[in-house]
This record gives sequence, structure tokens and C-alpha cells, in this order.
Amino acid sequence: MGRLAAEGGRGVKPRIRKMLASAALSTVLAGGVPATGVLAHDAHRHGAPPKDNAVSAPHAPKEKVPRRLDEGEQRRYFTDAKLLDQDGREVRFYTDALRGKIVLISFIYTSCTDICPILMHNLSDVQNSLGERFGKDVFFVSISVDPEDDTPEELRKYAERYGAKPGWTFLTGPKKDVDAVIKRFGEFQEDFEDHSMTFVLGDVKNARWSKMRGDQPPEAVLPRIRDFLSRREAGASR
Repeated sequence: MGRLAAEGGRGVKPRIRKMLASAALSTVLAGGVPATGVLAHDAHRHGAPPKDNAVSAPHAPKEKVPRRLDEGEQRRYFTDAKLLDQDGREVRFYTDALRGKIVLISFIYTSCTDICPILMHNLSDVQNSLGERFGKDVFFVSISVDPEDDTPEELRKYAERYGAKPGWTFLTGPKKDVDAVIKRFGEFQEDFEDHSMTFVLGDVKNARWSKMRGDQPPEAVLPRIRDFLSRREAGASR
């Protein structure tokens, strides 16, 4: 029995080495990551210092992001519908128009002759009052509630009429996609002529949202935007 054990002991190590070599080769052929020994050998051959066998300390668990701040959750809620801006460029709604921004959202259509001109004049005045912060720290998104008639070309002319600067995006696209986006803000109307005159102000990064009447004068809108700016800056300085 002792001799068999000794012979077994002498045969174990060669068999293990053969099995390990076969497994490493199979891994390489399958396109996987080579065994650690292969990497260490290659590094030593090219002059890199050999690694020791110390076990690294486990990584501290990542702090869990609140669901409302998670970009994946935000994207799922607001959708990443592919829309078109006033220059005909494709815009993924959440990723390109919202993510990480402080944004003022409005709902308009270019042939509107009653409330939209009031909203647009107010937005233009707010834009100008923000000065250099507009297009850098604050952005506007105006979504057409009549996407079947409001082509990118119509939106571009409309934007020019009200002096829209870089940072002010006008959106249109397939009606079902535009409607789906508007519904996320609770502002959808079956008859687009009865559209909302609400402004939706959001600090998307911090999931902070507020609604206000768009027919208020700029003097009433600006403090709300500046409050969002100061609260974000206060949070960043902590």
C-alpha cells in the first residue's frame, strides 16, 4: 500500500502539469484569455518585472446610485427615441438632448398663432438674459406637437425667426416617437392645437424637475433657472 501511494505521488505532478498545459492551449485556441502563467512569462521575456504571487485586496463595493440618478433608468423613462433637429440631424432624445444638462423644455408648433409666439418671445428673452451661460450651462429644447407638418426645414426657419442660438434645439420626427416623448412629461394632447403652454425645467443629472407657465414674463422664469444652477454648483463644491 505504501509503495502504491508513493508511486501514485510520483505520477500526480506530471499528470497535473500535462492537464494544465492542455487546458491553457485549449483556452488560447478558443480565443480566451491565456493563463496567468503565460502572461507573466511573456512579460518577463520582454523585460517587465515579474509579478509576485500576492493576493490583491478586494475592491470596495461601489456606492449604489439612487435609481432616479441612474442614467440607465433615466434613459429608459425618457426614451432614446431617434428624432430630428432643425438642421436635419438625428438626435437621440435622452442621450443627446437631456443627459447631464440643465434644460428648459417647451412644446410648440410653427403654424401656431396664439400662445406659441408668446412662449417663443419669452424663451428668446430668457436666452439673451442668460448671456454666456446659455448653450454652456443651460439648454433649451422645443418639441413640435405637430411633427407631421413641422419638418426640420420649417423648424430651422422658425428658430431663425426668434434668434435661437447654439444650445437651443428644435425637435420633430415620426409622430409616434414624438408623441411618446411628450407623454413622458405629461403634456400630450390628442388635438395638438390644444397643446400645453407649460415650460418644464430640469436638472437631469440631479433628477430635479419643475414646471411653470410659459406665458409668464422672463423675470419670473429666470430665477427658477438660476436657482437650479446655484443648487447644482453648491452640490459640486461639497
